[in-house]
Amino acid sequence: MIVAKEFGEENYAKLDPLTVSLPHPEALAALVSRKTEINAHFTSPPFQYIEAKSPNVHRVLSSTDYLGNITLDVTFAPKKFVDANPKMTQAFIDALDEANDLIAKDKKKAAEIFSSSSKVKVEPADAQEMIEDKDAKFDTTPNGVMNFADFMHRAGLIKTVPSKWSDMFVPQLADRKGS
Repeated sequence: MIVAKEFGEENYAKLDPLTVSLPHPEALAALVSRKTEINAHFTSPPFQYIEAKSPNVHRVLSSTDYLGNITLDVTFAPKKFVDANPKMTQAFIDALDEANDLIAKDKKKAAEIFSSSSKVKVEPADAQEMIEDKDAKFDTTPNGVMNFADFMHRAGLIKTVPSKWSDMFVPQLADRKGS
């Protein structure tokens, strides 16, 4: 979407031949080491923060600059599972909401929990800095997903655009003010 904004929608894939997909930890190591051909990385927390602290890396752009504060991470479950387990699905959403409330109310404790449970080594102070970033949003309500769906349709990547954001998510979220 960023390439489409810069070069026109018809050129949305213009830079694809210059890209390679890697897991974030591998891309982080490659970028920071400067020992591979990897010289850029579109990433997400906590990797973007780790990279930003490296003297070998500088930020060129942020998805927030181009796309606004969009939902970055989504949890998936098969529709069949969600339909068969509405109480479990709601309990999972409630747990996510509870975690988001903790993050909002006690960033230090949330950072300590993240630091002690993450597979990525992040000190509690660094985790708290990430959580306190003005662009970091913690919400269970999807935001900006229709922009992606509309773009994907215009680019021919999907045949049908959902009529509303909630068509793409579990029914337990439908009454929220997503986008």
